[in-house]
Amino acid sequence: MQGRVNRILVLLLGAYLLIFLQSHLDAPRLWLGFKPDLTPALLVCVGLCMGAGHVWTTAVLAGLWLDSLSANPLGVSILPLFAAGWLVYCFREKILGGEFVAQFYLGTFAGLFVPLTQLGLLKIIGETPLLGWEMGLWSLFNALCCGAAVPLFDRLAKRLVGWFSHPVYDPNRWPNENRQIVRGKD
Repeated sequence: MQGRVNRILVLLLGAYLLIFLQSHLDAPRLWLGFKPDLTPALLVCVGLCMGAGHVWTTAVLAGLWLDSLSANPLGVSILPLFAAGWLVYCFREKILGGEFVAQFYLGTFAGLFVPLTQLGLLKIIGETPLLGWEMGLWSLFNALCCGAAVPLFDRLAKRLVGWFSHPVYDPNRWPNENRQIVRGKD
């Protein structure tokens, strides 16, 4: 139970830090011309590596945090983020989740799927979002940023697990592996 609590706590703190940094740093906006949204990439990583409860909890909290720091109505981002993470979670046995190219494509797809679904939800509730060719170009660049972020998040998650977990116990391993017992008639 303790390991599970630490895992979800680290995940939610990382999600909060990601959303805070991407909404408060102006350097990416100055370099790229837009602020990239990497939360779809985070949900793809959660869908690949963790359980259904982690996907649901991360989608709800990240969606609420993202909407509270943006101009979106509260709760609009929850369903698209959950759908992206849930689709990856449901098909992760059929996906080569450890491969760089598969992670890039999943992140790119989620980076396109989430904003388009948010746009559809905003149109359904009667909001008037800004539309135009620049918005489409920014969505494509954001999808590429999400595609590049999924392998980075995966490597970071594996490194954190390596740092904060014990090595697997092997009862057949000798204390010193280069020692051998030679037996013979001599």
